[in-house]
Amino acid sequence: MFLFTISTRLLNQGFLFYHKRLLLKYLLATVAIFSISGISLYFFVIRSLNQQLNQELLTLVEAATPSLSMVKSEGKQGLEREISWVKLFSDQHHGLEWYDDQGKLLAREGHDFIQSPIFNNIQALKSTKKTSVFHRQGKIQTATIAVYSHNPREDKLLLEGYIRASQSTQEIEVVFTQLRLGLQLGGATAIVLVSFSSIYLATETLKPLKKGIQRLRRIMTNVSHQVRTPLTRISLATEMLLNQTSKNQVSQARKLNIINTATEQIRHLVEEVSFLIRIDTTPNLGKVRFNDVSLMAILQSLSEQFTPIARAKGVNLQTQLSKDIIIKGYQDELNRLLTNLLENAIKYTDAPGSVFLSIEQSQKKIIVTIRDTGIGIPSDHLPLIFQDFWRSEAVKVKYPEGLGLGLTIAEAIIQQHQGKITVISEVGVGSCFQVHFPKGKL
Repeated sequence: MFLFTISTRLLNQGFLFYHKRLLLKYLLATVAIFSISGISLYFFVIRSLNQQLNQELLTLVEAATPSLSMVKSEGKQGLEREISWVKLFSDQHHGLEWYDDQGKLLAREGHDFIQSPIFNNIQALKSTKKTSVFHRQGKIQTATIAVYSHNPREDKLLLEGYIRASQSTQEIEVVFTQLRLGLQLGGATAIVLVSFSSIYLATETLKPLKKGIQRLRRIMTNVSHQVRTPLTRISLATEMLLNQTSKNQVSQARKLNIINTATEQIRHLVEEVSFLIRIDTTPNLGKVRFNDVSLMAILQSLSEQFTPIARAKGVNLQTQLSKDIIIKGYQDELNRLLTNLLENAIKYTDAPGSVFLSIEQSQKKIIVTIRDTGIGIPSDHLPLIFQDFWRSEAVKVKYPEGLGLGLTIAEAIIQQHQGKITVISEVGVGSCFQVHFPKGKL
């Protein structure tokens, strides 16, 4: 039964939680993949086109290197006589500029020149010690090289001047714009298509899990029913035998009491497990049945019920209840939630201790506080107290009665009501459990 219970809870919680989580992961992974791929492709294309443009400009200035001496001696007229520069530049969006070794402009041909003086390019060539330097101004890209001649007498290179080629980047910008638009439209379309595919895949993936939950629930329901019947018979039989046992049969009466106590413990276990499975496997059922519930009425009823029990144990139960507070919820489950917490507070508080029960509300939430001066909970145990069947070894020795399901059920109920339970505890001082109900969300 324990295995059925744990398996059913895990599968059900996994189905509800991981269905949304798996779908979200599909979508996030898809968006991440398409985004990274699109950005990578975009920058790769930009880099490739820029490199291609720089290579074209570099090829142009290198091809024009022999013309520098001609321009220096004959001017622009010499270019028109030797090379068809006019035809070359009339069909292209680029231009050439020739400079002497002092950076003085000698001639220019073509289109799309930048306004920046060449001295910046010369400084960049000298500082980087490169043979060429690239520069962009606005929508014009340039490539500048230094031209040297060899002096055989002194066996060294002499600076003759500089040549700068320029070309408009307008065509590349158009490509960039079209690429961005294509990636945005294509990416959006792909994300929408993959989103529908993710929903379908997530649903198909979790179908076997859903069937497993339903099957385990049917099995557990049948097992619970089958266990209750013999337990009821055993309990009735032992009660009848106890009523018929004479005073001289003390030993038999003791044994029957043990049997009857064990039977009641198993019956309680079956009820707790059945309730836990029901609330876990039908998490949305409560919303259909939710109605107005008076928290004050529940707390007053619990106070009247547990005051004699606490007094008999030497524990003082104090209440601080204000005006009536109405919330949307399921009354039986809320009563069970608060009963479990109040019962634990009294159970783990020894005489002459105290238990305090109070309620307060703010603009956003309602808080029911159950504080005790009991044994307290070690800090390293706090993350474990809501686990199924968990009880510390020290508590098992001092308080052998108990299943370790009370807080598990309490947490399941408050989660169904979209709230939470917080715990503050100190060993030897006591514990404070606060139940937080959201206002206006149920």
